Amino acid sequence: MSDLPASLVAAILQRAKKLGQQEYALTYVLFGAGLSAKEIINLDRSHRTSDSQQQLLQVTQGLVRQVPVNQWIAGKRYGSYTNNPLTQWLKSRKDSGSALFVDRTGKRLSEIELEQLWQKLTAGLLTLEGEAIAIEQTQQTWCVEMLMRGMNLEDMRILTGWDAAKLLPYARRAREKTALEQAIRLDRKS
Repeated sequence: MSDLPASLVAAILQRAKKLGQQEYALTYVLFGAGLSAKEIINLDRSHRTSDSQQQLLQVTQGLVRQVPVNQWIAGKRYGSYTNNPLTQWLKSRKDSGSALFVDRTGKRLSEIELEQLWQKLTAGLLTLEGEAIAIEQTQQTWCVEMLMRGMNLEDMRILTGWDAAKLLPYARRAREKTALEQAIRLDRKS
């Protein structure tokens, strides 16, 4: 389990924005909803609902559940619930296909194509440990961020579909990051 620092998240989202609307929307959903690659490629347009108060995705892969798409990611706001990279991508689409994310021919994006896009987005970027950035780290980063914001483990179980044992390392990492932030704030007051 290895979450990503805010600066790296922002850099990846910026690269995605430069690549195109779908790439930006897809990266926004990866970091903003905490879904796995498999869950994202199985999303249909009909699985998304939004209004001025929320944007939700219905996950139909694995444990069926709803998840929010956050407008705040790693301390930066990416639009509103009604105007963000995902809504802009959907408004720009001219096709009537059901898949939320599509390949160049309009067919549902495959997991391999998503992985290739991820490699393009993160080429040359490394984690703090000097490793290539894995697509799974978007979900890990989202999970740690939600726990740091005050989400409890039971609610995280509902959103992720994971059991408590799988969530414990994320809770530990969130506590570590919260302690670091508190220590830095205390040092600034001195």
